[in-house]
This record gives sequence, structure tokens and C-alpha cells, in this order.
Amino acid sequence: MTEKPVETWRPVRAVFVAGFALVLLFLTLFSAYGHVPGPAVAALVLPGILTPTLIAAAALGVLSVGRFAPEAKIQKRLLYGMIGGLPIGLLAMGGMLAAYHSGPSVTYVAVTVAVAGLLGGLVAAAQPISTIAAGAAAGVVASAIGLLVAYFQNDLVNLFGNQETVGSMADASYRLQLTSSIVSGIAAGALAFGYLRRTGLALPWPAYPLAGGIPGLLTLGAALIGWIGGLPLSHAVAKESEFDAAIIANRLPEQVNHGLILLFAGAFVAMILVGRTLKRN
Repeated sequence: MTEKPVETWRPVRAVFVAGFALVLLFLTLFSAYGHVPGPAVAALVLPGILTPTLIAAAALGVLSVGRFAPEAKIQKRLLYGMIGGLPIGLLAMGGMLAAYHSGPSVTYVAVTVAVAGLLGGLVAAAQPISTIAAGAAAGVVASAIGLLVAYFQNDLVNLFGNQETVGSMADASYRLQLTSSIVSGIAAGALAFGYLRRTGLALPWPAYPLAGGIPGLLTLGAALIGWIGGLPLSHAVAKESEFDAAIIANRLPEQVNHGLILLFAGAFVAMILVGRTLKRN
């Protein structure tokens, strides 16, 4: 069934998603402010800034495309999606510059964050746009869980078996990361399903796992953008400390694993939930 523009956009819900995404981005930027003393920390923080930037840009892109180009061709949808993501990119760039403004490769970091905003807005050009809105909402929930885990990390690591030794701390951190990724994926898939069901639209069933998997896709995109845009920063860190450079390099597989778990857990949960609602032939 072809979606009507006003039904596809669902202004109230899209506005709420964009609002929550902006709050998430503000909280992330605020948590980074004053805690990025040098390039090594900036390289570690960068992917964490890029993920909520992509989510907020996609959410604002939904508003822009839904308002100005709901039934336009792909070129116009891409244009308005990018316009929607532009202010998010500039906001995130300003926040990142406030946190990291005096070290090496500052320009590369700023441009990387701004470009992430534009790319996130382009995601909203996909159809059905309600699926992108649901995916952005799911991304907000998944990232919010990540923020909570980071805030209570010390207590949670102890809960997962930290015995104040290097080995037990590493094992506890791994178990915590795995558990939080799975929980985030499950929550994302469930929310994406609930969001799309409440729109009342007759969407094909693949729209549901796609929406559930969008947080994972955006997380993987953030890891890729951060790796490419952060290369000059990583080189600057390597000149100061090979040990810090090795830690930064080891973070990329962790980010990719987190994104893959989010992707498959979210898509699987949404697919199972929508499958339970399908009528048997």
C-alpha cells in the first residue's frame, strides 16, 4: 500500500522523536565537555559523539523530508534530508570544539562531526520514511541505555564480577558490554515495532526488522566515519604514545561488535514481534 504523505510523516510523533534525539545529543556533548584533555581522549570520545549525531540528524531529516518532499523524487528527498541534518552537524561540531579545541587535528575532528550530521540527514531520504522515524526512536533508546551504563559503569562492573584484579576487571567489562549491547538491541527492536504499529500504516513486514536494525546500522556508520575522520588524530596520538595508539586501535573492533549485536538483535526482535501479528494463510 502506498503511504499518504501526512500518514507517512505523522508530525507529532516525528517531532517527539526529534526532541528526544536532541536531548540525547545535548547530554552526550555535555558529558564530553571538560573531559577531553588531549588527542587520545578525543579519539576515544569521537565515536560516542558521532552515534547520537547520526540519530538526531536522521530524526531532523525525517521532519524536513516529510514537510517539504514527502512524495518527491530521490534527489529532492536527499537534498531536504541533508538540509535537516545540517544544523545537527553544526551543533555537534560546536559541542565537540568546546570539548576539544586546542590539540592536534582539531579541524579534522570538527569536519568529521559536521559531515556525520549531513550523512545522518541523508538517511531520511529512504522510504518508507516512517521506518526511519521508528529507527531513530529506537536509536534514542539504545543510546540512552548506553549513557546509563557508562554513568553507572563502576558499579555495574563490580556487579558483573570485578574482583579488583586485571583479569577479573577485563572479564567483567566484557560481560557488561555484551549484556548492554544485547539489552539495547532488544529494547530497540521492541520500540521500533511498537512505533510502527501505532502509526496504523499497512507496511510490508520487512519494514519492521529494518527499523529495528537502524540503530545498529547507525552505530556501525559512526564507527566507520570515526575511523576515517579520526585517522589524523590517531597518527597524532601515535607520535606521543604507542600505548595510547594501541588502545584506540583496539576500540574499533569493540565498536563494530556492539553495532553488529545492535543490528541483529534489533532486527530479530522486531521481526519476531511482527511475525506474531501476521495472519496465517
